[in-house]
Amino acid sequence: MSLRRLALIAAVLLIAAVVWWRSHGGGAAQHAHGTAAPDVVFARVRTGTAPVTLGAMGNVVSPHTVNVRTQVTGTLKEIYFNEGDDVVAGQKLFLIDPAPYQAALAQARAQLAVDRASLAAARAQFERMKPLIDKEYVTSQEYDDARAAADEAGARVVADEAAVQAAGINLGYTLIRAPIAGRSGSLGAKTGNLVASNDAAPLVVIKQIDPVQVQFAIPQTQLGDVQQALARGDVPVEVLGDDAEHPLASGKLNFVENSIDTSTGTVTLKAEIGNGQHRLWPGAFVTVRVQLAVQHDALLVPESSVQPGAEGQFVFVVGGDGKAMLRTITVDRQVGSDLVVTHGLKAGETIIAKIPHNLQPGTSVREARPADGAGARP
Repeated sequence: MSLRRLALIAAVLLIAAVVWWRSHGGGAAQHAHGTAAPDVVFARVRTGTAPVTLGAMGNVVSPHTVNVRTQVTGTLKEIYFNEGDDVVAGQKLFLIDPAPYQAALAQARAQLAVDRASLAAARAQFERMKPLIDKEYVTSQEYDDARAAADEAGARVVADEAAVQAAGINLGYTLIRAPIAGRSGSLGAKTGNLVASNDAAPLVVIKQIDPVQVQFAIPQTQLGDVQQALARGDVPVEVLGDDAEHPLASGKLNFVENSIDTSTGTVTLKAEIGNGQHRLWPGAFVTVRVQLAVQHDALLVPESSVQPGAEGQFVFVVGGDGKAMLRTITVDRQVGSDLVVTHGLKAGETIIAKIPHNLQPGTSVREARPADGAGARP
Protein backbone atom coordinates (compact mmCIF):
# COMPACT_ATOMS: atom_id res chain seq x y z
CA MET A 1 0.00 0.00 0.00
CA SER A 2 1.41 3.38 -1.00
CA LEU A 3 2.02 6.23 1.40
CA ARG A 4 -0.41 8.42 -0.50
CA ARG A 5 -3.20 5.89 -0.03
CA LEU A 6 -2.39 5.51 3.69
CA ALA A 7 -2.57 9.30 4.15
CA LEU A 8 -5.97 9.41 2.45
CA ILE A 9 -7.34 6.66 4.72
CA ALA A 10 -6.02 8.48 7.80
CA ALA A 11 -7.72 11.70 6.75
CA VAL A 12 -11.07 9.94 6.27
CA LEU A 13 -10.81 8.35 9.72
CA LEU A 14 -9.97 11.71 11.31
CA ILE A 15 -13.02 13.37 9.74
CA ALA A 16 -15.25 10.51 10.91
CA ALA A 17 -13.89 10.87 14.45
CA VAL A 18 -14.58 14.62 14.51
CA VAL A 19 -18.16 14.09 13.30
CA TRP A 20 -18.78 11.43 15.95
CA TRP A 21 -17.38 13.65 18.72
CA ARG A 22 -19.57 16.59 17.76
CA SER A 23 -22.70 14.41 17.56
CA HIS A 24 -22.07 12.75 20.94
CA GLY A 25 -19.81 14.54 23.37
CA GLY A 26 -19.03 18.04 22.05
CA GLY A 27 -22.44 18.42 20.32
CA ALA A 28 -24.29 17.65 23.52
CA ALA A 29 -22.27 20.27 25.38
CA GLN A 30 -22.94 22.82 22.68
CA HIS A 31 -26.67 22.04 22.74
CA ALA A 32 -26.75 22.35 26.49
CA HIS A 33 -25.10 25.77 26.24
CA GLY A 34 -27.56 26.97 23.55
CA THR A 35 -30.62 26.22 25.69
CA ALA A 36 -29.40 28.07 28.79
CA ALA A 37 -32.01 30.49 30.14
CA PRO A 38 -31.18 34.01 28.90
CA ASP A 39 -31.11 36.96 31.28
CA VAL A 40 -33.90 39.49 30.51
CA VAL A 41 -35.35 42.61 32.10
CA PHE A 42 -38.72 42.02 33.74
CA ALA A 43 -41.54 44.51 34.17
CA ARG A 44 -44.92 44.40 35.86
CA VAL A 45 -48.18 45.33 34.17
CA ARG A 46 -49.36 48.16 36.38
CA THR A 47 -52.34 50.43 36.72
CA GLY A 48 -51.97 54.19 36.76
CA THR A 49 -53.30 57.55 35.68
CA ALA A 50 -53.25 58.15 31.94
CA PRO A 51 -54.65 61.25 30.25
CA VAL A 52 -56.81 60.88 27.15
CA THR A 53 -55.33 63.28 24.63
CA LEU A 54 -55.40 64.22 21.00
CA GLY A 55 -52.54 65.77 19.09
CA ALA A 56 -52.38 68.17 16.19
CA MET A 57 -50.08 70.55 14.37
CA GLY A 58 -50.87 74.21 14.75
CA ASN A 59 -49.41 77.67 14.48
CA VAL A 60 -48.99 80.50 16.94
CA VAL A 61 -51.02 83.64 16.29
CA SER A 62 -51.24 86.93 18.13
CA PRO A 63 -54.73 87.42 19.60
CA HIS A 64 -54.51 91.17 19.02
CA THR A 65 -52.55 92.91 16.25
CA VAL A 66 -52.72 96.64 15.51
CA ASN A 67 -51.35 98.46 12.47
CA VAL A 68 -50.46 101.87 13.89
CA ARG A 69 -51.09 104.64 11.32
CA THR A 70 -51.24 108.40 11.48
CA GLN A 71 -54.65 110.04 11.17
CA VAL A 72 -53.24 113.39 10.09
CA THR A 73 -50.73 114.42 7.46
CA GLY A 74 -47.47 115.95 8.54
CA THR A 75 -43.77 115.58 9.15
CA LEU A 76 -42.71 112.81 11.53
CA LYS A 77 -40.88 114.76 14.21
CA GLU A 78 -40.16 112.31 17.05
CA ILE A 79 -40.03 108.53 17.63
CA TYR A 80 -40.14 107.59 21.31
CA PHE A 81 -39.18 103.90 21.12
CA ASN A 82 -36.88 101.51 19.31
CA GLU A 83 -38.29 99.01 16.87
CA GLY A 84 -38.65 95.63 18.53
CA ASP A 85 -39.32 97.13 21.97
CA ASP A 86 -42.10 95.96 24.24
CA VAL A 87 -44.61 98.75 24.67
CA VAL A 88 -47.49 99.29 27.09
CA ALA A 89 -50.92 100.64 26.28
CA GLY A 90 -50.90 104.44 26.25
CA GLN A 91 -47.14 104.76 25.77
CA LYS A 92 -45.98 107.58 23.47
CA LEU A 93 -44.82 106.26 20.09
CA PHE A 94 -44.66 109.08 17.50
CA LEU A 95 -45.03 112.83 17.26
CA ILE A 96 -46.22 114.46 14.04
CA ASP A 97 -45.15 118.12 13.77
CA PRO A 98 -47.97 119.81 15.72
CA ALA A 99 -47.28 123.43 14.66
CA PRO A 100 -49.75 123.56 11.72
CA TYR A 101 -52.47 122.00 13.86
CA GLN A 102 -51.78 124.32 16.79
CA ALA A 103 -52.18 127.25 14.40
CA ALA A 104 -55.40 125.81 13.01
CA LEU A 105 -56.77 125.41 16.53
CA ALA A 106 -55.84 128.99 17.43
CA GLN A 107 -57.53 130.28 14.26
CA ALA A 108 -60.68 128.29 15.00
CA ARG A 109 -60.81 129.65 18.54
CA ALA A 110 -60.36 133.22 17.26
CA GLN A 111 -63.17 132.80 14.75
CA LEU A 112 -65.35 131.41 17.52
CA ALA A 113 -64.64 134.51 19.65
CA VAL A 114 -65.56 136.84 16.77
CA ASP A 115 -68.79 135.03 16.05
CA ARG A 116 -69.75 134.90 19.72
CA ALA A 117 -69.38 138.68 19.83
CA SER A 118 -71.53 138.99 16.72
CA LEU A 119 -74.09 136.71 18.29
CA ALA A 120 -74.22 138.86 21.39
CA ALA A 121 -74.77 141.99 19.29
CA ALA A 122 -77.44 140.33 17.16
CA ARG A 123 -79.32 139.05 20.18
CA ALA A 124 -79.15 142.46 21.84
CA GLN A 125 -80.55 144.10 18.74
CA PHE A 126 -83.33 141.55 18.58
CA GLU A 127 -84.19 142.00 22.27
CA ARG A 128 -84.45 145.80 21.78
CA MET A 129 -86.93 145.33 18.96
CA LYS A 130 -89.32 143.10 20.91
CA PRO A 131 -91.12 145.92 22.78
CA LEU A 132 -91.01 148.20 19.73
CA ILE A 133 -92.87 145.87 17.43
CA ASP A 134 -95.97 146.08 19.61
CA LYS A 135 -95.89 149.88 19.45
CA GLU A 136 -95.27 149.70 15.73
CA TYR A 137 -92.07 151.72 16.08
CA VAL A 138 -90.42 149.13 13.80
CA THR A 139 -91.84 147.20 10.92
CA SER A 140 -92.44 143.51 10.93
CA GLN A 141 -89.75 143.13 8.31
CA GLU A 142 -87.17 144.80 10.53
CA TYR A 143 -88.18 142.63 13.44
CA ASP A 144 -87.92 139.44 11.37
CA ASP A 145 -84.56 140.50 9.99
CA ALA A 146 -83.23 141.07 13.52
CA ARG A 147 -84.44 137.66 14.66
CA ALA A 148 -82.92 135.99 11.59
CA ALA A 149 -79.61 137.75 12.17
CA ALA A 150 -79.54 136.49 15.77
CA ASP A 151 -80.32 132.94 14.66
CA GLU A 152 -77.68 133.09 11.95
CA ALA A 153 -75.09 134.33 14.42
CA GLY A 154 -76.02 131.50 16.76
CA ALA A 155 -75.56 128.94 13.96
CA ARG A 156 -72.15 130.37 13.14
CA VAL A 157 -71.13 129.96 16.77
CA VAL A 158 -72.24 126.32 16.75
CA ALA A 159 -70.20 125.73 13.58
CA ASP A 160 -67.22 127.50 15.12
CA GLU A 161 -67.44 125.34 18.23
CA ALA A 162 -67.42 122.25 16.04
CA ALA A 163 -64.43 123.61 14.13
CA VAL A 164 -62.57 124.19 17.39
CA GLN A 165 -63.36 120.65 18.51
CA ALA A 166 -62.17 119.22 15.16
CA ALA A 167 -58.97 121.27 15.29
CA GLY A 168 -58.36 120.05 18.82
CA ILE A 169 -58.90 116.44 17.74
CA ASN A 170 -56.46 116.81 14.83
CA LEU A 171 -53.90 118.38 17.16
CA GLY A 172 -54.34 115.41 19.50
CA TYR A 173 -53.72 113.03 16.60
CA THR A 174 -50.21 114.46 16.19
CA LEU A 175 -49.15 112.53 19.31
CA ILE A 176 -49.59 108.81 18.62
CA ARG A 177 -49.78 106.46 21.59
CA ALA A 178 -49.73 102.65 21.75
CA PRO A 179 -53.31 101.35 21.55
CA ILE A 180 -52.37 97.98 23.12
CA ALA A 181 -49.52 96.38 25.03
CA GLY A 182 -47.27 94.14 22.96
CA ARG A 183 -44.10 93.81 20.94
CA SER A 184 -43.38 96.44 18.28
CA GLY A 185 -42.22 95.45 14.82
CA SER A 186 -40.18 97.24 12.17
CA LEU A 187 -40.60 100.97 11.71
CA GLY A 188 -42.41 102.02 8.56
CA ALA A 189 -41.04 105.58 8.57
CA LYS A 190 -38.17 107.56 10.06
CA THR A 191 -38.09 111.06 11.51
CA GLY A 192 -38.26 113.76 8.86
CA ASN A 193 -40.52 111.78 6.56
CA LEU A 194 -43.89 113.14 5.48
CA VAL A 195 -46.55 110.70 6.63
CA ALA A 196 -50.25 110.49 5.85
CA SER A 197 -53.22 108.35 6.78
CA ASN A 198 -53.35 106.76 3.32
CA ASP A 199 -49.74 105.53 3.33
CA ALA A 200 -49.42 101.91 2.20
CA ALA A 201 -47.22 100.86 5.11
CA PRO A 202 -48.19 101.49 8.75
CA LEU A 203 -45.82 103.36 11.00
CA VAL A 204 -45.39 100.20 13.07
CA VAL A 205 -47.23 96.95 13.81
CA ILE A 206 -47.79 95.98 17.44
CA LYS A 207 -48.58 92.35 18.28
CA GLN A 208 -49.75 91.05 21.62
CA ILE A 209 -47.52 88.11 22.55
CA ASP A 210 -48.62 87.33 26.11
CA PRO A 211 -50.88 85.52 26.03
CA VAL A 212 -50.86 84.12 22.51
CA GLN A 213 -53.24 81.85 20.69
CA VAL A 214 -52.45 78.55 19.04
CA GLN A 215 -54.68 77.71 16.10
CA PHE A 216 -55.03 74.12 14.89
CA ALA A 217 -57.46 71.80 13.13
CA ILE A 218 -58.83 68.39 14.09
CA PRO A 219 -60.82 65.85 12.06
CA GLN A 220 -64.57 66.24 12.34
CA THR A 221 -64.75 62.75 13.86
CA GLN A 222 -63.01 64.09 16.99
CA LEU A 223 -65.28 67.10 17.41
CA GLY A 224 -67.75 65.20 19.59
CA ASP A 225 -65.02 64.25 22.07
CA VAL A 226 -63.89 67.86 22.27
CA GLN A 227 -67.42 69.14 22.85
CA GLN A 228 -67.98 66.59 25.63
CA ALA A 229 -64.73 67.67 27.27
CA LEU A 230 -65.77 71.35 27.09
CA ALA A 231 -69.12 70.48 28.65
CA ARG A 232 -67.26 69.07 31.69
CA GLY A 233 -65.13 72.22 32.17
CA ASP A 234 -61.85 73.74 31.01
CA VAL A 235 -59.90 71.69 28.48
CA PRO A 236 -56.11 71.90 29.10
CA VAL A 237 -53.82 72.37 26.11
CA GLU A 238 -50.05 71.94 26.02
CA VAL A 239 -47.64 73.21 23.37
CA LEU A 240 -44.80 70.77 22.82
CA GLY A 241 -41.24 71.21 21.62
CA ASP A 242 -38.67 68.54 20.90
CA ASP A 243 -39.13 67.13 24.42
CA ALA A 244 -42.72 65.94 24.78
CA GLU A 245 -42.23 65.41 28.52
CA HIS A 246 -41.56 69.10 29.15
CA PRO A 247 -44.08 71.34 27.30
CA LEU A 248 -43.01 74.77 26.13
CA ALA A 249 -46.19 76.37 27.48
CA SER A 250 -49.73 75.50 28.49
CA GLY A 251 -53.20 77.01 28.48
CA LYS A 252 -56.76 76.07 27.72
CA LEU A 253 -59.05 75.64 24.73
CA ASN A 254 -61.13 78.78 24.20
CA PHE A 255 -62.60 78.58 20.69
CA VAL A 256 -64.25 76.06 18.40
CA GLU A 257 -65.17 77.18 14.88
CA ASN A 258 -68.91 77.18 14.20
CA SER A 259 -68.62 75.18 10.98
CA ILE A 260 -66.59 72.36 9.46
CA ASP A 261 -64.34 73.02 6.49
CA THR A 262 -66.02 71.04 3.73
CA SER A 263 -62.82 70.87 1.67
CA THR A 264 -60.78 69.17 4.41
CA GLY A 265 -63.35 67.70 6.78
CA THR A 266 -61.70 69.46 9.71
CA VAL A 267 -62.76 72.03 12.29
CA THR A 268 -60.55 74.86 13.54
CA LEU A 269 -59.82 75.24 17.26
CA LYS A 270 -57.92 77.88 19.19
CA ALA A 271 -56.27 77.75 22.59
CA GLU A 272 -55.14 80.64 24.77
CA ILE A 273 -51.57 79.99 25.92
CA GLY A 274 -49.61 81.89 28.55
CA ASN A 275 -46.36 83.17 27.07
CA GLY A 276 -44.69 85.09 29.87
CA GLN A 277 -41.26 83.72 28.93
CA HIS A 278 -41.81 84.52 25.23
CA ARG A 279 -40.99 80.95 24.19
CA LEU A 280 -43.71 81.07 21.53
CA TRP A 281 -43.60 83.50 18.63
CA PRO A 282 -46.44 84.45 16.27
CA GLY A 283 -46.20 82.50 13.02
CA ALA A 284 -44.32 79.53 14.50
CA PHE A 285 -45.55 75.98 13.81
CA VAL A 286 -45.96 73.88 16.95
CA THR A 287 -47.30 70.55 18.16
CA VAL A 288 -50.40 70.73 20.32
CA ARG A 289 -51.64 68.19 22.87
CA VAL A 290 -55.23 68.55 24.07
CA GLN A 291 -56.25 66.70 27.24
CA LEU A 292 -59.84 65.53 26.88
CA ALA A 293 -60.07 63.40 30.03
CA VAL A 294 -58.04 61.46 32.61
CA GLN A 295 -58.23 57.67 32.96
CA HIS A 296 -57.28 56.67 36.52
CA ASP A 297 -57.16 52.85 36.16
CA ALA A 298 -55.30 52.43 32.88
CA LEU A 299 -53.14 49.32 32.29
CA LEU A 300 -49.61 50.53 31.56
CA VAL A 301 -46.61 48.72 30.08
CA PRO A 302 -43.23 50.06 28.88
CA GLU A 303 -43.12 50.98 25.23
CA SER A 304 -40.01 48.80 24.81
CA SER A 305 -41.94 45.67 25.83
CA VAL A 306 -44.34 45.80 22.87
CA GLN A 307 -43.41 44.55 19.41
CA PRO A 308 -45.34 44.41 16.13
CA GLY A 309 -46.35 41.03 14.76
CA ALA A 310 -48.31 39.44 11.94
CA GLU A 311 -51.48 39.29 14.07
CA GLY A 312 -50.95 42.62 15.79
CA GLN A 313 -48.82 43.94 18.62
CA PHE A 314 -47.56 41.47 21.22
CA VAL A 315 -45.59 41.08 24.44
CA PHE A 316 -43.83 38.17 26.11
CA VAL A 317 -45.51 37.19 29.40
CA VAL A 318 -43.41 35.26 31.91
CA GLY A 319 -45.41 32.48 33.58
CA GLY A 320 -44.90 30.86 36.95
CA ASP A 321 -42.70 28.21 35.31
CA GLY A 322 -40.28 30.90 34.13
CA LYS A 323 -41.13 30.44 30.48
CA ALA A 324 -41.82 33.32 28.09
CA MET A 325 -45.11 33.05 26.23
CA LEU A 326 -46.13 35.32 23.37
CA ARG A 327 -49.43 37.14 23.85
CA THR A 328 -51.21 39.45 21.40
CA ILE A 329 -52.49 42.67 22.97
CA THR A 330 -54.47 45.77 21.99
CA VAL A 331 -52.76 49.12 22.52
CA ASP A 332 -54.96 52.21 22.80
CA ARG A 333 -52.43 55.06 23.01
CA GLN A 334 -49.04 56.16 24.25
CA VAL A 335 -48.51 58.18 27.42
CA GLY A 336 -44.91 59.30 27.74
CA SER A 337 -42.71 56.19 27.71
CA ASP A 338 -45.65 53.87 28.48
CA LEU A 339 -48.40 52.34 26.40
CA VAL A 340 -52.01 52.00 27.51
CA VAL A 341 -53.26 48.42 26.95
CA THR A 342 -57.00 47.70 26.66
CA HIS A 343 -56.99 43.95 25.96
CA GLY A 344 -54.68 40.98 26.49
CA LEU A 345 -53.09 41.70 29.88
CA LYS A 346 -54.01 41.93 33.55
CA ALA A 347 -52.52 44.11 36.25
CA GLY A 348 -49.65 42.45 38.08
CA GLU A 349 -48.58 40.11 35.29
CA THR A 350 -44.85 39.87 34.58
CA ILE A 351 -43.67 40.71 31.09
CA ILE A 352 -40.30 41.09 29.43
CA ALA A 353 -39.47 44.80 29.28
CA LYS A 354 -36.75 44.44 26.64
CA ILE A 355 -37.23 41.51 24.30
CA PRO A 356 -33.97 39.79 23.27
CA HIS A 357 -33.32 39.14 19.62
CA ASN A 358 -34.87 35.88 18.30
CA LEU A 359 -36.56 35.03 21.61
CA GLN A 360 -38.89 32.08 20.95
CA PRO A 361 -42.16 31.31 22.77
CA GLY A 362 -41.69 28.68 25.47
CA THR A 363 -38.09 29.65 26.18
CA SER A 364 -37.13 29.64 29.84
CA VAL A 365 -35.87 33.04 30.98
CA ARG A 366 -34.50 34.50 34.16
CA GLU A 367 -34.55 38.03 35.50
CA ALA A 368 -31.38 40.01 34.98
CA ARG A 369 -29.84 41.22 38.21
CA PRO A 370 -28.69 44.84 38.66
CA ALA A 371 -25.12 43.55 38.86
CA ASP A 372 -25.52 42.31 35.30
CA GLY A 373 -26.01 45.90 34.15
CA ALA A 374 -29.69 45.42 33.35
CA GLY A 375 -30.99 47.70 36.09
CA ALA A 376 -33.78 47.12 38.58
CA ARG A 377 -37.24 45.89 37.66
CA PRO A 378 -39.52 48.71 36.47
